[in-house]
Amino acid sequence: MSHFTVDFEFQQCWRKMGILTLLWVSMLSIPIIAEAQTEREPPRMSAQRISEEIKVDGVLDEPAWQNVEPIRELYQIQPDEGNPVTEQSEVRIMYDDKKLYFGFIFYDSEMDKIVANDMRRDSTGLRSNDYGFLLLDTYNDRRNAVFFRFTPMGGMEDSAVSDSGSTRNGSWDIVWECRCQINADNWTVEIAIPFSQLRFERSDTMDWGINFGREIARKNEIGAWHAAPKTYGPLGKYRTEYFGMLEGLEGISPSRNLELLPYVLSGASYDSETENGTEGVFDAGLDLKYGVTPNLTADLTFNTDFAQVEADQEQVNLTRFSLFFPEQRPFFLEGASIFDVGIPRPSFNRPPPLLLFYSRQIGLAAGRAIPILGGGKMTGKIGPYGIGILNVLTNKFEEDETGIPEDDMFREPRTNYSVLRVKRDILAGSTVGGIFVNKQDADAYNRTAGLDFSYRPTREIDVKGLWSRTIEADVSGNSNAFYFGTNWRTNLLQLDGSYTDIGEDFNPEVGFVLRKGVRRLQGLAQYTPWPRKFGIREIQIGPEIDLVLTRENELETQDLTFDTEFSLEAGDSIGFQLRNTTENLRSTFILEGEEIPSGEYNFTAFQASVRSSSSRMIFGEVRLELGQFYHGSRRGLLLDATFKPNAKFSIEPFIEFNRIAFPETEFDANVVGGRIGYSFSTTLFTKLFAQWSTDRDVLAANFLVNYIYHPGSDFYLVFNQNYDTRDGGVELLDWTIVGKITYWWNP
Repeated sequence: MSHFTVDFEFQQCWRKMGILTLLWVSMLSIPIIAEAQTEREPPRMSAQRISEEIKVDGVLDEPAWQNVEPIRELYQIQPDEGNPVTEQSEVRIMYDDKKLYFGFIFYDSEMDKIVANDMRRDSTGLRSNDYGFLLLDTYNDRRNAVFFRFTPMGGMEDSAVSDSGSTRNGSWDIVWECRCQINADNWTVEIAIPFSQLRFERSDTMDWGINFGREIARKNEIGAWHAAPKTYGPLGKYRTEYFGMLEGLEGISPSRNLELLPYVLSGASYDSETENGTEGVFDAGLDLKYGVTPNLTADLTFNTDFAQVEADQEQVNLTRFSLFFPEQRPFFLEGASIFDVGIPRPSFNRPPPLLLFYSRQIGLAAGRAIPILGGGKMTGKIGPYGIGILNVLTNKFEEDETGIPEDDMFREPRTNYSVLRVKRDILAGSTVGGIFVNKQDADAYNRTAGLDFSYRPTREIDVKGLWSRTIEADVSGNSNAFYFGTNWRTNLLQLDGSYTDIGEDFNPEVGFVLRKGVRRLQGLAQYTPWPRKFGIREIQIGPEIDLVLTRENELETQDLTFDTEFSLEAGDSIGFQLRNTTENLRSTFILEGEEIPSGEYNFTAFQASVRSSSSRMIFGEVRLELGQFYHGSRRGLLLDATFKPNAKFSIEPFIEFNRIAFPETEFDANVVGGRIGYSFSTTLFTKLFAQWSTDRDVLAANFLVNYIYHPGSDFYLVFNQNYDTRDGGVELLDWTIVGKITYWWNP
């Protein structure tokens, strides 16, 4: 196979981009009158100290609430940046020795049109409802915060925000109280957050960063006390640099909080591939959380169990690279943002090119769950330093299946995993840090060291860099990785550019790396006018280029993409994408059992998508893709829908269909599945999740009942089944049914 030189390929690249560049220049030449942005001074407020007992019931009827002067000014993030929110609101804040109280009154001139169709704790569906939100920056560092969302039906969500709002951890959970009530012309919210559940520095008088606001779903309108620019869209509410100030919290001491969460699990399981058939299941374990200092929290886990965690959603893989699945296990998710070191994702729908620590490498291997004997971690802050320490021990694992030769059986030795992360805040919103990761068993080790920085000279510019090296016995090649990238964003324009260099021997076994032995250049330009005409609120349009070179600077992959998306006033969106790909395959690879030969390929594809507003009873996304694919063609259809007739019941089917046609053969690469959920109340819900794919030919079903019988304490009933669907039949592979109960104890 012949190779292109870099110079020749760049010339080819720009020739192919000719039409796209002309379109881009023509868009830039359109006269746009940009309104000057007048940035408000960060607002300030104080909370009133009380001695009266508050009953959290959603009714603000205690006299103490009436003695607090409310905040009534909320300003739009979008659609009309800086204008007052179109519906009135009132926000009151109080505190006593143990709790922080918030009272919200959200008025609405059309109460019969509010969207309130979800009540399940931490459900993603809460985001499509009318909701209020609250963020607290308890360290007042303008980098990290905790986030709370609440809906008219009493739905509650809490998460942790880091990296100035760029990173969110939805599995962060604390014990807090929230009750809501729907009235004739408003809906009210009453919240109590124990100080013991928050981390902050000890001081006689404290000032915290704070922001709060609401979204009016039918108007696709979001506003906050201190509004971020509309360029961030709905994510603007997370931007910590746009917080106001909560002043004068006095006489509050951070608690060295001790929390115990023991569990007991019992049930039965069946596996058709083992000799034992049906077996009884019994297990017990303990999670412990302790405030080592007011700012450092230690988490310990013994005999860790994740029976209630939903299985990974199947993905269609039409590439020669590994798929990326998000972490879902609670122990690894809490405080995970401190360990998040790597190359940023190009978009939410694409995997990260590199993560130095990827927690799914612990306790999971080759599709099998490896027993975790125990683990511990400590996270928090000491002055300007963020600290993260993790240590986990997994047990030895040997496959126990009939009919497999002993030499072919899967085995994992007892292994220790350790991570040390230190990050320091510098300047106003910038950081520098380092990380060290170690994997070690009795015979081998794998280590990763890295340094990273984030520099934000202004709110519009973000510069990031990373250097890393892996260390293994008997490896002496290029085991380094380097990244440098920058992002500039305004209301009308976004420019991204980055360079990545990853050695062929770079091997972070406790991390994730998409491609090794490459140099990569990426660039993106996006123009975002806000026409506010013909029902169109926002247009995002622009090109993206992605060049992947070998270590010899020969072209391996080239992606040229032109995207256009129209966001409508009603909350719907329509998108179009044209993508040209050049691939120089050095060797063959297998796709769904079919071989794609080595060689040079150039192919073009077109994609169109329609996404409806999630505030509707029926909403979802339809995406169609047509075009060339290597030496053949591809037709693709994706459907992801949700039906919510009320706040209790939901159906969420998803389908991804791909028909691949090569000169010699045709085949399908499909995934089909869905969820059915029913919430009896805010503390009791059920869910059925089922899926099937052509890749595995396994029909998997998961049924879950979750009852929160006491704040922080849960009962789970889980029933899992897997069926083999090869050769047109349906044969039971295995099943598991377990009951698990946890009890949260805060002595």
